[in-house]
Amino acid sequence: MSNFIETFRGRVTPQECDHLGHMNVQFYVAKVSDAAWTVMHAIGMTPDYIRTRRKALAAVRQDIAYLRELKAGDLVVIESGVLEAGEKKVTFYHRMNNVETGVLAMTAKVLTVHMDLDKRRSEPLAPEIRERAESLRLCSGQAYRVREEGA
Repeated sequence: MSNFIETFRGRVTPQECDHLGHMNVQFYVAKVSDAAWTVMHAIGMTPDYIRTRRKALAAVRQDIAYLRELKAGDLVVIESGVLEAGEKKVTFYHRMNNVETGVLAMTAKVLTVHMDLDKRRSEPLAPEIRERAESLRLCSGQAYRVREEGA
């Protein structure tokens, strides 16, 4: 069983394409950023949680693989899951597919750290957040098998 959840669905616009005619890397990152809000919501890190508790996940490292070009008009879907949920960190994995062809276009591994927004330092995750993150944990090797198939 897969613990991936759909976190983004959209299209590539002409404005997102560079002089080579394919989606520029900045827009891959923007779509992953949008997907991140959905997967964070799924683990309980909602906008209300962030505003009231003044705690949030901050991205500190991203490892992105651009596997296939996307062009204007292509429909894309991002599915996300959790690779690791530690005491103070959560590592998310996102995969972007071309909806029409099913081809894997990009993968992103994003390390986040749980931060106190006022103190500007890391803190342990609330138990309920960590538990929900664990419920989205991907099976061992699941994410990387998919990555290799698309390469």
